[in-house]
Amino acid sequence: MSSVKNKVHKKSAEKNLPAAPQAAAPANVATLPGVSIVLPMYNAQRYIKTCVQSVLNQTFGNFELICVDDCSTDDTLKIVLEMAQQDRRIKIVRHAKNSGAAAEPRNTGIRMSRGKYIAFLDADDMYTPTALAELVTVAEKFKADVVHTEQVLFPENQTIDVTPETKFTTFSKEKGGFCKEAFLETANLAERVQMFYKGRFFGWVHNKLYRRDFLMEKNIHFAKLLTSEDIVFYFQVLCTAPRIVRVPNIVYIYRHNPDSITRKMVSIEDSLHALTHLMIEGSKVLDDFMNGIEFFVKNPSYRQLPIDYIIQQHLVWTQRFYDKYTPAQLDAVVRKELKKYCGDFTPFFAYIYGAIHSYRQRLIKYDKEIKELRAKVQ
Repeated sequence: MSSVKNKVHKKSAEKNLPAAPQAAAPANVATLPGVSIVLPMYNAQRYIKTCVQSVLNQTFGNFELICVDDCSTDDTLKIVLEMAQQDRRIKIVRHAKNSGAAAEPRNTGIRMSRGKYIAFLDADDMYTPTALAELVTVAEKFKADVVHTEQVLFPENQTIDVTPETKFTTFSKEKGGFCKEAFLETANLAERVQMFYKGRFFGWVHNKLYRRDFLMEKNIHFAKLLTSEDIVFYFQVLCTAPRIVRVPNIVYIYRHNPDSITRKMVSIEDSLHALTHLMIEGSKVLDDFMNGIEFFVKNPSYRQLPIDYIIQQHLVWTQRFYDKYTPAQLDAVVRKELKKYCGDFTPFFAYIYGAIHSYRQRLIKYDKEIKELRAKVQ
């Protein structure tokens, strides 16, 4: 967790978080919204009311909130329908079939959007009261295609039910020092790709603002992946957006949700399925995308960086499952999962998986030994 804190903003967020629903003044239906907020929903009845209310409480009122229900089986849709009766800025669409991930609901929201800018909000998270006003102000000032914030607010006790008394710290997955003022990022694609690979451009999509026409012109949408679809999406944004502005503003409240898709992967079978799908399908998406970018055609050494980064991110997460299995047990599970992808080559790729696992275990062991030796020397 980051030690860098925006104390002024944090104090504001604590004081102004929505405590109870209230009807906001409806926008003029003839006026196109300044921002379209895309909100995928699935069985989020515990969080959805405060999530939606955090949007309705924005100081920037010219928005539309596009709620895309992915066939919830609880009261999520009912709650939002009741709120929509009080505010015409809430638009609701329901998928006929559950898609199993956030990609398709987000794509639906993008297609329905009418705003100059698009923002993405997860159903278990919230905005600070001035979030849209801050991001739009920066976007207009810099004529930005993307406004990239670096950190999010995170409840210190990981509570889901955020209240005005909740204390926050800041959290980020980005590497490197954080900026102190808004600035236009480099337009050099080689530098952007290297920054992405080193973790300086993390691919969360929800703590950013996008110019809608830019996404439409470049035909950027979410790939149908089980995991990391947001990182793949943002890599495409990084490679095609002329003007990206990085800002220190912290406008997004990330709530810990034990029922999220990734946290529900509680077995090696689930984890391995997600990882294999990402390695095969995700790498295809990235490779097809880079085939259409002249820079990658002329500089093939850069093609492996995004694929390596995304898979490494998921490998670290899935490692916790592998430690519970012997090499023989792992081999059997891997072969079963890879059979549908690799056919006659399954034994070879099962060996590769085992070799990677063994190699990582040795690295962990050596790292531990080095730390112990350093402690003795000091």
